Order: sequence, then structure tokens, then C-alpha cells
Amino acid sequence: MELFDLLFKEAQRPGFQLRDGAKLLYQSEFGGGHLIDDPGAALECLRREMETCPPGGGPLVSPIGGGFCRVNLAPAAGRLTVETLFQLFFLSARRPAGSLEGFREKLALLYKLPYPAAEVDAFLAEYAARGYPMLSHSETYRAANSPAYRVISREYARYMDVYSAVDRLARLEGPVMVGIDGMCAAGKSTLGAALAEVYGGNLFHADDYFLPASLRTAQRLSEPGGNMHRERLLEEILLPLERGERAVTRRFDCGKMALEPPVTHDSRRVNIVEGSYCLHPALRDHYTLKLALRTDAKTQLGRLKARNPERFDDYVNRWIPLENRYFEACGVFPAADVVVET
Repeated sequence: MELFDLLFKEAQRPGFQLRDGAKLLYQSEFGGGHLIDDPGAALECLRREMETCPPGGGPLVSPIGGGFCRVNLAPAAGRLTVETLFQLFFLSARRPAGSLEGFREKLALLYKLPYPAAEVDAFLAEYAARGYPMLSHSETYRAANSPAYRVISREYARYMDVYSAVDRLARLEGPVMVGIDGMCAAGKSTLGAALAEVYGGNLFHADDYFLPASLRTAQRLSEPGGNMHRERLLEEILLPLERGERAVTRRFDCGKMALEPPVTHDSRRVNIVEGSYCLHPALRDHYTLKLALRTDAKTQLGRLKARNPERFDDYVNRWIPLENRYFEACGVFPAADVVVET
């Protein structure tokens, strides 16, 4: 939806004033970082708001343009922990965003609303004289709508179903073991990095577990998903971490066809393995949350060409057919707890 469409929709709410429009435009340009001078106090403020906000329906996430979304607290309260939502808010605020020039351009959209030009002139002149600070909602808007939300990056917002699933499992005993499989270029590494960042978790890559030459027999390579050293991944990562022990991993360097020196990882509350073949039937029962990422073929090919044009033909002719065979033979998507469309 175009930014003006969002602004016009907002202007239809009861009690809307020009300052409410300017607030939306500010957030679409700069996000919500203005609210986190004191992270501890901001967390407690969010906790109180989530505990006291009136129950309500509506969307969990509302796009506001500029790569940002509002997460509405009423529907969020039953799906996300306070800590997770605050972390999304905090991490989003740390990302560089916006410029005064861009914000001024957006403010010109106020002239398209059904307000007299003179009234918009007066509002913008007074606002400019104060240096374009962040605005609170007008009292009329607040009284009519009881706004309760936090602004987060759209890059985080697209995984809300996944955060909800992790938060539900995190309330149980034992570590949360997350496996992320799916189509190449569907965003497995991106989602893995986001989860590790939000939850402070361990992140492991299935790409580090290709088969060594000694195991690359014709029989093994004929198996769907047989080109990943799943036995070593199980022994080094899944079994120790699900017992709450340290994991000692050795990355396989495909260029040297050799294992790198071992690296030790302490057990954490959330542990993530991302990459093709990590939900192989021999591994999947060791995950408490199984995620499978999918995208349409056109998007997949476009991403692969942009990412690595030199290897594009190799992906098309070799790796995609191998993955598709594995997905079908091993029932990866039906076995997933959550299928993420990207």
C-alpha cells in the first residue's frame, strides 16, 4: 500500500488530527528509536502497557511505510512475550533509518488530506519552528482509539508466526531446538540470523556439514539429502545441545576438503540449525520447532541470479533439482510445524 493510502486510511479514524498524520509519517521515516533512551525503563513501560491495554481484535501488524510496521499490543499480548516484542522494538530502533529531507517530503502529503491548506501551512510552520520533534498522538485521537503499539522493522515483522512459536516452546522445560529447511534463496540464513539476534541463540549452518570425500559413495549420493553429513551434525550439535551440554563443532571447508579446528558453543535457551537438508528424517525428531521456507520459482531464480550470477546455472541444473527431490521424498514441508512463505 502506498504511503498516502496509509495516511488517508489513518485520517478516517475518529479524532484524527494533523499531528496524528505527522506522527505516522515520522515513524515511517525514522521508526521508533526515539522511545529507547533507557532500555530498562522502556521494557517496563511496554510490560505495563501489555498488561493493561484493553483486549481487541484487529491485525497484529500494520504496515506504515518506509520499511516499518506497527505491532498492535492487544493481539500481540496473547502471542508474544513482552521480552520478545521489546527485543524486536529495540533491535529495529538500532538500525539506521531516515533523513530530515525525506521526512519533509513525506510531510507534504498532509496537503492531500481534506484540510484547508492554510491550516496545514500553520501546522507545518509551527512544527518546523520546533525542529520537527517526534509527536505524541492528539488527545482526541487517543480518547477515540486507545492506540497501543510499538514500531518495528518490516524485516523482523515478517516472522511473527515464528516468534510466537518459539515463545510458546520457551515456556516449557529444556532448550528450544529450531531447524530451518526449505528452498534455496527462500531466506533460511536470514531467518536464522534474525532468530539468533532476537533470542541470543546459537546459530549453526548445515552448509558446514557437507560430506567429506571418504563418504561420497555412489550409494550415499543417490539418497535424497545424502550429500549432507547428517551423522556428524547429529553428534556435534543436536544430541549435546538437547541434553543441555556444550556443542563442539568443526566446519567443513569445501575448498580445502578438510575440517577446520573445533569450536565450542555453550548450550543456550534457543539453538538454531539452518540450511538445506537439516530436516532430514534422521534429524527432524531432535528439533522442538521445525520450519520450512518456501517461495515462488520466479522469485527464487531472481534472488539466485542477483546473489551469485557465476553459479546460477549450477543452481538451476544441479542444486534445485536435488533439493526438490529431497523435499518430495522426505516430506519436508508436510513435516514442518510452520511453513514460512517468503
